[in-house]
Amino acid sequence: MPTAITAAGKQLLTPQDHTLILVDHQSQMAFAVRSIDVATLRTNVALVSKAAGRFGGHTVVTTVA
Repeated sequence: MPTAITAAGKQLLTPQDHTLILVDHQSQMAFAVRSIDVATLRTNVALVSKAAGRFGGHTVVTTVA
């Protein structure tokens, strides 16, 4: 069986080679799962999405609706 070898990337992330994907980050999903406080979830998602926006990367958002 082949062994996986990890190595550092040859370059840092750029806006052209990455995408932020936010999957079902909405109230009805957070209330059902309850794995994290809803206010903390909203704060974390807002911080990550704002950072991605300032970085100039693309963002894909999905919803259950």
